[in-house]
Amino acid sequence: MSGVDEIDVGFCFYDDPDYRADADRDSRKLRNWHQQLWSKPLPSGRLLQWSLEPGTSCLTYDGFRVSSDTIATTHANYQRAGTSQLWAGMTKTEQDKYERAFYTIGGFIIFPSRPQSLNQRRGTSPAIADRFDLTLECIRQHYNGSVENPLADVLAADAEYFCLFGDGRAGFATFIEFFHLQDLASPESVRWLDGHEGREWRFDHPPLPVTADAYRRYLDNVAGFVAARNDRIRDWCDRQRQ
Repeated sequence: MSGVDEIDVGFCFYDDPDYRADADRDSRKLRNWHQQLWSKPLPSGRLLQWSLEPGTSCLTYDGFRVSSDTIATTHANYQRAGTSQLWAGMTKTEQDKYERAFYTIGGFIIFPSRPQSLNQRRGTSPAIADRFDLTLECIRQHYNGSVENPLADVLAADAEYFCLFGDGRAGFATFIEFFHLQDLASPESVRWLDGHEGREWRFDHPPLPVTADAYRRYLDNVAGFVAARNDRIRDWCDRQRQ
């Protein structure tokens, strides 16, 4: 497939000359890589072929409009939740290690772009607090027809986008495989990044760690997921070159 040769899963977007404050918005490289990674056939035979929207950071396809979203975050700015203090308690070396690991292509995905989109709502919802595993659980529930989660309304508003990947359990399975998320979810359940045991998540439970040890375990789990997803992306790119 043309273009995948340039995708480097080890590249940190902090090193992108375009980077100013937000790679999702600033980086042309990131937008181009999204276009190359997610322009591919679905199991239905339908080909998703994203186009670059001139003058924006968005991609478009058949009336759908998407943009990049960071799915690996330190929550370093969550002062009310206490993680900003936990982050401040780390050494600069530790902080750099996590930030650079999270800011590789495995730490990004595309979601529909519009006012009050999923990108925004999952960051502002106190029950989600920008955790991607909890976002993915809401998406799983959406595919299963549940409306009892904090993101149910925004997922319903973008139902046509998620229908691109199918319906029900099979649709969620396709979504997982399409975006190389197998190390975080199966069609039946999501693996919790904080190490929580059990298949169910209570959304009235505080979403972010409250101790330094728990916070480090969470960050290590996020880093492990991003590394595993980068391996899957690299392997997929290698297969396209054959």
